[in-house]
Amino acid sequence: MARPREFDQEAALDKALEVFWEKGYERTSIQDLVEHTGVHRGSLYDTFGDKHKLFLTCLDRFRMIAKEHVYYILEEEGEPKEVLQRFFTKLIDVSLSDENQRRGCFIANTAMDIASKDPIISLRVEAHSLDLEMKFYDFLIRAQQKGALKSKFGIRELARFLVNTRHGLHVMAKTATDRKMLEDAAAVAMSILV
Repeated sequence: MARPREFDQEAALDKALEVFWEKGYERTSIQDLVEHTGVHRGSLYDTFGDKHKLFLTCLDRFRMIAKEHVYYILEEEGEPKEVLQRFFTKLIDVSLSDENQRRGCFIANTAMDIASKDPIISLRVEAHSLDLEMKFYDFLIRAQQKGALKSKFGIRELARFLVNTRHGLHVMAKTATDRKMLEDAAAVAMSILV
């Protein structure tokens, strides 16, 4: 009996995420995943389950990556306006980078592509948005404690507005030819701070 091929599961997961991010769930075939990851079909199924389960694992992986590479900024010390400016600058840089090929946000793309058709995927997308909402909520509480919040809206409403702004910037970046367009939208969002 042949021994199953060993492979780096995290690297394979990252490569699967790239394919799903580029093509979307429905346009990605198992053969696309096999070719891009370099992992045999049987090993993919044995390790990650079917395409749907692999996609859910990729959504979870993306949530973790986003926390490590962007959302940490909201927890940094400093003047709230400067922290939020760093967050939006990083988000715009990532969105417009050649490395990301203007693919937008994997979560936002998934929300627009398939989440409304699949309740399990929808729950994962919602969980990601709730994670981000809590990051913004905690950030805004700290800003309020420093006297840097100026808005007639409640903190929960503002956190949701910032989540919407974040998603919108990623969507706009897919076609924007002028960085200033994104910076202007971010500047309006930042106007909630003194």
